[in-house]
Amino acid sequence: MTQLSTETEDRKGGTGAAKLPSADEPRQPSRGLSGNGDRPAERANVTHEQSVPMASAEADMWEEGRAAARSGNHERAMTCFVREAEERTAQGSHGRAAIAFRTAAEQARMQGLAEQSEQLLYRAAAAYTHAAERHELSPGAAHQAWISAAKCFLQLQELDRTAWCIEAARRVAYQTHRNVGGTQTAS
Repeated sequence: MTQLSTETEDRKGGTGAAKLPSADEPRQPSRGLSGNGDRPAERANVTHEQSVPMASAEADMWEEGRAAARSGNHERAMTCFVREAEERTAQGSHGRAAIAFRTAAEQARMQGLAEQSEQLLYRAAAAYTHAAERHELSPGAAHQAWISAAKCFLQLQELDRTAWCIEAARRVAYQTHRNVGGTQTAS
């Protein structure tokens, strides 16, 4: 699926113009035009030709991993996604870590590294489970985390664990339904 960025008016010509992203430009679905018509500042693109890791402490491993995956360098992509996941785990962002572990598992699978892919899927499932058990999460986010953990376990053919996660998701949905239903009948 291609993402288009559109501008309402071309300042010189007065006609509507659509800007197509280049193949090297990272997709940023949550970013649009700012209120004054300027595009937000974008990060420098990381290409697969860079063999030396970025020296900056602010290096975005997710974007670097995506760039490596797009260029077919699955080994580098997997390394970047694992580093991203470990950094997110250290920060306590288990949901983001789970996504990065799951993406790294896919990169390992594409390289034919079945055992490593399974290990990364287990780590993703554990991170999703940890995120789902946090009390700060909204019921919808907790429900989605349980479902995502179940998908990881299903991919690993761990049917008992899959069923356990689905049951946990059902409990969250039931609690949410019961709380919403009780609030509506009381008013």
